[in-house]
Parts: sequence; structure tokens; C-alpha cells
Amino acid sequence: MNIGFQFVRTLLFLIFLAGPINVAAEGQFLSAIDDLPLMSGLQEVEGGVMVFDSSAGRIVEALSVGAVKKGAVLHYYSQTLPQLGWLETAPGQFSREGEMLRLEFPPVLASSSQISVRFMLSPNP
Repeated sequence: MNIGFQFVRTLLFLIFLAGPINVAAEGQFLSAIDDLPLMSGLQEVEGGVMVFDSSAGRIVEALSVGAVKKGAVLHYYSQTLPQLGWLETAPGQFSREGEMLRLEFPPVLASSSQISVRFMLSPNP
């Protein structure tokens, strides 16, 4: 097992153990991407946001967790984001107005009933 994977696993375990999460009410949006809805059942991880503005555009990463299924997350965003102007280019990948949004599912502990969802927004290449 490589060190990077072990680090991510340990970090996510500590986040779940400490529980520093913002409670997301239904209809809430991600704090760093104000027009991106947060699916019911997901909670944004406090301190799990990184924002960087460059001349090429903004780069944003936001981490959320919840007791939902990966397929349900993909289905929700596949149905919701096109209504907000996003074009789905691949499962979990969307494009809009020069930006690309990817949904990633970092590994969590096997004993956890939760999944993590990382929203990654970047300029379209």
C-alpha cells in the first residue's frame, strides 16, 4: 500500500472520527461554489475546501461526506446540473462556460457506511 493512499485513508478516518462537518440543509449549495447544489444526504466537510484564483480561471476543491450511494450521487448530479447549464461530458464530469466540474469519490475506510465526494472545479482545458 503506498504512502499517499495511507495518508488519504488516515486523513478521512480522522475527519469522520472528529466529525467537523457543517450540517447541510436540503436545498443548500456548496460554500465555495455558490451555484452548485449539495445533494440531500451529503454534508460539506469543514476545512475541506480549497480555492485558488488564477489568470486562467478559478480552481476549487470541496469535500463532502454522507451515507449515500455513489450511483445515487452520479444520478442526482446528472439530472440536476444540466438544468443549471452544465453539459455532462462523461459520468461525473461536466462542462459549462469555460469551466470543468468533476466529481471524484476518494476511498474511505471499509468499515464506514459513508462515502466521500470531492467536487473539483477548474478551467476547461
